[in-house]
Amino acid sequence: MKNLNINGIILVLIFAIAIYLRVDAYLINNSFFTDEILLAQNIFERNYAGLFLPLNYFQSAPYLFLVISKFITSIIGINELCFRWFPCLSSIFSVFVFYFLVKDLYKNAWGKILALFTFSISYQLLFYSQTFKQYSSDILVSIGILFLISKLFKTNITVLKSFGIGFLWSIALMLSYPAYIILAGFYTACIFTKKNIRIYFSLIPPLLFSLFYYSFNLSKVTSSEYLNEYWQKDFAIFSPEIYKLNFDFLFQYYSYPIIFLILLVLGFYFLFQNNKFYFCNFVCILFYTLLAAYLKIYPFERRLSLFLLPILIILAIYPLDNLKHDLKSKLILLISFIFLGVGYFNFTKEFITGQVSYLRQDVKPLLSIIRAKNEDEKIYLYYGALSSYSYYSRIYLLPDIILPTYPKDENISEKYLISDLNGLRNGIYYLFFVKGTWTYDKDITFLNKWLSNNVEIIDRYDLKSAALIKVKIK
Repeated sequence: MKNLNINGIILVLIFAIAIYLRVDAYLINNSFFTDEILLAQNIFERNYAGLFLPLNYFQSAPYLFLVISKFITSIIGINELCFRWFPCLSSIFSVFVFYFLVKDLYKNAWGKILALFTFSISYQLLFYSQTFKQYSSDILVSIGILFLISKLFKTNITVLKSFGIGFLWSIALMLSYPAYIILAGFYTACIFTKKNIRIYFSLIPPLLFSLFYYSFNLSKVTSSEYLNEYWQKDFAIFSPEIYKLNFDFLFQYYSYPIIFLILLVLGFYFLFQNNKFYFCNFVCILFYTLLAAYLKIYPFERRLSLFLLPILIILAIYPLDNLKHDLKSKLILLISFIFLGVGYFNFTKEFITGQVSYLRQDVKPLLSIIRAKNEDEKIYLYYGALSSYSYYSRIYLLPDIILPTYPKDENISEKYLISDLNGLRNGIYYLFFVKGTWTYDKDITFLNKWLSNNVEIIDRYDLKSAALIKVKIK
């Protein structure tokens, strides 16, 4: 009873930490970065029916995620907190659903505690809890499906119930693209483990929805030449580099990918012994993730692979749920301590010293300077900053700008930039730059050369992926 109370207190503390970290990240209210802005622009420009079609600005998000976001902003208002409300709420709920999932899979209380704590302090889960993108809801839907699966076969499956499950799966697909991979893993595992044939009736609703959605949306997204070119490196599943990039992203605070791989293999080994259905399910999910990348359907890319993190955490900590009084268990305990201990230490150190940051582009402080400018001071806007300025113009009363020349060929974007700057007449200007494209770093280098030869710099503000330079041209 005493141990139960201690474990219960620890779990409550972890839940409190998880909620605090997510709410704290949300309330920081960082500037939108470019991808968030481009997604928000689609919300502004379309009605609910239009959101069902492929999005503009090379963005893509599940229909229900977009609808919920549009509904919230139309009721509450247009600002970052409104757009980010659903991702934050999804992230908070995912903590509880993840716990219920590991509670069904694990036997040992400390295994559940460590899995929950690792999930709760994951940097990327915290980062995307305050980001207007669908990755937090991807996590919630993925572990929600896995949790429902754990309950599914504990009751009698009728044909009617199977159709009801199918409608739930359809909602999941409207809310998350990775749900396709999770469900593909589930039905494949059902085949291998010879589950009740009535469960396959649940395939009918999601298949009908998928055919409809594919015709109007997904077929055009997956066939996009630009997107295929953009994600080209993330389709190269036979390159070792892609696995290192994904590990560094998903396990930011943790070191030793070789130790992680050992724990992953051990996790699969013990899961095969204890729960063959989930072993098959997890293997199939990883296989279909790589297959989708190979077929250029869904990139095996860091943030797009975030939905795999709960599964990887479960597998990496699962060996600790199977310890005995033997040498093998002591070795497992040692390597688990090394891997997890480093991660927990790094997180604690960064959190205590205030080094944890969720900022990607610091635009709002620069806009406050622009808003306070004198009437005779003009603003030249870098082409990569167009989307940021357009979005924030909806929220703040921003002054008129000198529009840039949009480069026909971004490989020589610096030539367009310098041509624009050379065309400015005598006077005082604010030059506003935001990292809205891949050319930003290159163009800033050419800007600095131009500044050193042509103008008097009055003030300069260099923030995270954004810059504002006040100059006097004679």
